[in-house]
Amino acid sequence: MRVLVVAWPCVHSGGAERWWYYVLSELRKMSSFYYLIAIPLSLNRGCYKCPKKLNSSNMSIVYMKSGPISWAKTLIKVIRERRIDIVICGYQTPRLVLATLLSSILTGRRHFTMFHFPIGWTPYTQGVKLSKRIKLLIKLYKFLNRLSRFIFCSPSVIYDLKRVHLNIERFCSVKGSAVRKPISIAYHRHEDRDIDLVYLASISRAKGVYDIPLILKKIKERIQNIRMVIIGRMPDNLRKEIEELLKAHDVKDCVKILGYVDEVEKFKVLAKSKVMIYPSYIDTFAISVLEALTMGTPVIAYAIPAIVINYKTDAVIKVPIGSIDEMAKRAVEILSNVQYYQELSMKAIDYASTYTWNDIARDLLACIIRIE
Repeated sequence: MRVLVVAWPCVHSGGAERWWYYVLSELRKMSSFYYLIAIPLSLNRGCYKCPKKLNSSNMSIVYMKSGPISWAKTLIKVIRERRIDIVICGYQTPRLVLATLLSSILTGRRHFTMFHFPIGWTPYTQGVKLSKRIKLLIKLYKFLNRLSRFIFCSPSVIYDLKRVHLNIERFCSVKGSAVRKPISIAYHRHEDRDIDLVYLASISRAKGVYDIPLILKKIKERIQNIRMVIIGRMPDNLRKEIEELLKAHDVKDCVKILGYVDEVEKFKVLAKSKVMIYPSYIDTFAISVLEALTMGTPVIAYAIPAIVINYKTDAVIKVPIGSIDEMAKRAVEILSNVQYYQELSMKAIDYASTYTWNDIARDLLACIIRIE
């Protein structure tokens, strides 16, 4: 079997790019298939060093320039010359899906579309309406599913699609993601962790950052010397706004905003943190939750589908969506009880170990070789 994957595998970029890098690394080692990775340069989603590392006897790289029409021409040529059997569009970006699907139809190949984010993705808060653009995309993808089998990066994605009335019939799901630590970091027991709370996310309103000052204020009423670290890339205007909110709620002195940090520093901070609070209203898998669990750090999160479906462990405490009081209460319970914390910490590590890139790569293989 010869498989064409249109994606940009890169560990230095976003979650989808990292996902593809690690999955392709596993496929290269374990499969007798041949893989051709076509990189759409105009999307500018990663570096050039990472794809080169994947070059091997059963995995090659080609680059696609310009836009959809040029992509389609390049893909048709490549599919025929390399005798490709299956085409996987690595993102659900509409123009990329259309280009890869057209190429598949004209060459008579099977086509798959990878979903890392649901179409119509909306946070689980009241008063959020779908835009006209999203409504059009929902109609488009209902039609495209007749021609392409969808692959979801997490079992929870289908629930988010149903929420916006995008009813998909031809799909399969992979388990999610896994974590590969950049360095070996020793496990830290409770007494060796000097950060009480950590919040790690791609910071935005939908990821619950505006809830952080309110949650912290509630916790501070019970634990005066609370210490928290915030990790995640955010624009300067949002950072300033969050700092003002922290000050307004009299918790600014309790928080250190690190912003973006590299992978090594991120895992070091997680290893020194006792609890991660994750008040996100929107997610597909929430890889930062798994990263925290890997370091033995329990998590408290809102009970959105991505959390409830993917993290069936006591180490991830689910609270009602938007319940600031309940999240604060559960954080105080963990921070005030060393034995309880230690139990959750061990469960966190055990659960995180059940996610491996090898298993996820096998899930993907099962999706593409399934007989319809």
